[in-house]
Amino acid sequence: GGFRALFYMHRYTPDLLARLRTEYVHPQQERYRNQLERIDEAMQTADMREQAVLRKKHKKISEQLAETNAYEEKVHHLADQMIEIDLDDGVKHNYALFQDVLAEIK
Repeated sequence: GGFRALFYMHRYTPDLLARLRTEYVHPQQERYRNQLERIDEAMQTADMREQAVLRKKHKKISEQLAETNAYEEKVHHLADQMIEIDLDDGVKHNYALFQDVLAEIK
């Protein structure tokens, strides 16, 4: 759960993924990096028990950052394509255009 967003296909514009990336994904990545820095600073003065808690938190945030970085690369690739959709093609067809960055349909 590093990053999640919701958008409606009927509101989609070709620049949506670029905006998603710059206005939401990049700030989230920066928040994760800042949290990791704060944890690293806190580790220097923490006792053994606190260090264990901080290491666990650091691991979780690092995994979220890595997931968000991988997601950002996929979004970047699709954003550069400026994909147009036709709502008349149906949800399944349009969803398939973005399958690398969207949740799986169940």
